[in-house]
Amino acid sequence: MAVYFTSDLHLGHRNIHKYRTGFNSTEENDKYILDLICALGKRDILIVLGDFLFDSTYFNDYLNHIETKARCLIKVIMGNHDSKLLYNLPTTSRISVELPFYSYKNMWLSHCPIHPQEMRGRIGNLHGHLHEEVINDPKYFNVNIDVNNYQFVKLDTIKEYFNGN
Repeated sequence: MAVYFTSDLHLGHRNIHKYRTGFNSTEENDKYILDLICALGKRDILIVLGDFLFDSTYFNDYLNHIETKARCLIKVIMGNHDSKLLYNLPTTSRISVELPFYSYKNMWLSHCPIHPQEMRGRIGNLHGHLHEEVINDPKYFNVNIDVNNYQFVKLDTIKEYFNGN
């Protein structure tokens, strides 16, 4: 079992390929990300720190694809671009919507970075939202797919980062 983190997948965002120049279309971006999700194992957990799935014509297709082909569990902290329809998923879904801000293994998880005064004894803040920007402070770790070479970040990598600071 492994736990992975990511954010800002922007599935269904019709113009994402204009920002992610490595992809020629929304469909190409989304296929790449869906393939990454489906490559995870049945005991793996993917925690998405916001901006997972947009309201789009592909919304139900992507949900169906994940439900039928993905093996991992996906926990989503809602971001500013997520479809509110995610709140209505059945309890049997592979996807669950989590609190917008919570502590996990002594780290704060949030979509947007939190204010430094809110760390309250935690070792750091895992966040997304900033895409390719990185906060120059060792208490912050941006798990955004854009800044992590279009890969998910393993919990072990994050632990090493915070233990080294």
